[in-house]
Amino acid sequence: MLSRREFLLAGAGTVLLAACGGGGDEGAGPTVTQPEVNRPGSRLNLVVASYVHATGVDERVTLALLNDDASGPFRPDGPVRFTIGGSEVPGELHGDGIPLPYYLLRHRFAAPGVVTITATTGGRTGETALEVVDGAAVPVPVPGRPMIATPTPTPAAPGGVEPICTAEPPCPLHEVSLDAALGEGRPVALLFATPARCQSRLCGPVLDNLVAQRDAFADRVRFVHAEIYATRTGSELAPAVRAYHLESEPFLFLAGADGVVRERLDNAFDRTEVAAALGRLVA
Repeated sequence: MLSRREFLLAGAGTVLLAACGGGGDEGAGPTVTQPEVNRPGSRLNLVVASYVHATGVDERVTLALLNDDASGPFRPDGPVRFTIGGSEVPGELHGDGIPLPYYLLRHRFAAPGVVTITATTGGRTGETALEVVDGAAVPVPVPGRPMIATPTPTPAAPGGVEPICTAEPPCPLHEVSLDAALGEGRPVALLFATPARCQSRLCGPVLDNLVAQRDAFADRVRFVHAEIYATRTGSELAPAVRAYHLESEPFLFLAGADGVVRERLDNAFDRTEVAAALGRLVA
């Protein structure tokens, strides 16, 4: 199995699978457990890209197929068959506006524990595992639970976060604090991401993918972006990140007008997926 450092340095093709951010309080910032990567050869290098998988909800699972040396995406000649815990689950390929394609699967996990996932295509098979946690105990808001009404930085009230946006130029999603947005009586899209401090090239693209939808949904959805760190040094987590109990990023939370989470998209999402999710949010 590749070490985390080897995985991050394996090449631009692996950017989907790395957690963003480079620090945190006392050196411990958002991280992600290193995915299992299969050995080179006739087997597929199958990697779990999504972060949190909880029981009791229809969870989003994202997977990537890598070349044998993990230097970039493996591009199969035909369809890919996926199973989760032995049950076949359809996978949908996405790659519009992100550096590495991923397969989107949806599954409801019945019980916590370690679950085996397989992918098969062209006579090659890959296997990996993910940890399922108790949906009632996980601190990160899951679908069906209310958003956490905490302030997020705005130009008028940065709340000790400087800069409030590390995108260049700064994105337009800082007009209203999250707690105020949740009181507006309309759906909310909240993205936690730090473009300037990514160890990968992922945070900028997913922020761009969300901003690209703003005009189409601006009259129906309030968009909010929150940085991960309080400063560019990455030595302190921003207060909103603490409030949401995040251990990895990026995270996109989509909540209805009642403030209840409808969907959560963690790690990579392309333009097609986020547009469809926003469409469901306002339907």
